[in-house]
Amino acid sequence: MSVASTISKFSFFILALSLGLFIAGCSPSHMVKKDARPDITAVNPIPGKSALVIARTTSFGGAIEFDTFLDRQMIGVTKGKSYFIKKDIEPGPHYLSSRAENLTSIILNFEPDKTYYYQHEVRMGIWRARVEMVPESPGHIKSEMSDSCTYYEYDVKDPGQDLSDEEYKDHVEKGNNVKDAHK
Repeated sequence: MSVASTISKFSFFILALSLGLFIAGCSPSHMVKKDARPDITAVNPIPGKSALVIARTTSFGGAIEFDTFLDRQMIGVTKGKSYFIKKDIEPGPHYLSSRAENLTSIILNFEPDKTYYYQHEVRMGIWRARVEMVPESPGHIKSEMSDSCTYYEYDVKDPGQDLSDEEYKDHVEKGNNVKDAHK
């Protein structure tokens, strides 16, 4: 085997590996891309439960993942121009939290048979993007979504890491950067 042939095969291997890593890197961790894109204005929870739509309609800071938690449990991740839906939330008060460079939370009293809409807004951070959760109407979010917004579902076979006891106690129980959605 010639040196040129070996270099050519090695170059092809590096190119294929790089392409594979690039494609894998396009999806948020712990999420599965779905081809069918549900109409967010028609989202209904499982009867007796609540539903939540989390959208990120901008590509600004698109490489940074925003982890989302309900109480301590990770429920989804957004990454530049994407959204996810959770339809099986138990009614009652819950902490809805998102983490990027910061960790921010909202106390939200979920009502049965109701759908809630929040937008992940990107803010400048010191080292990477920060996240802010803003309640929005379904019509507003839909108007900001382009055909390039990707729908993801949480991958139960590859679950993300929940908030640690320390994060939860320090942030939620102490009330650090926690807003009451009903005030």
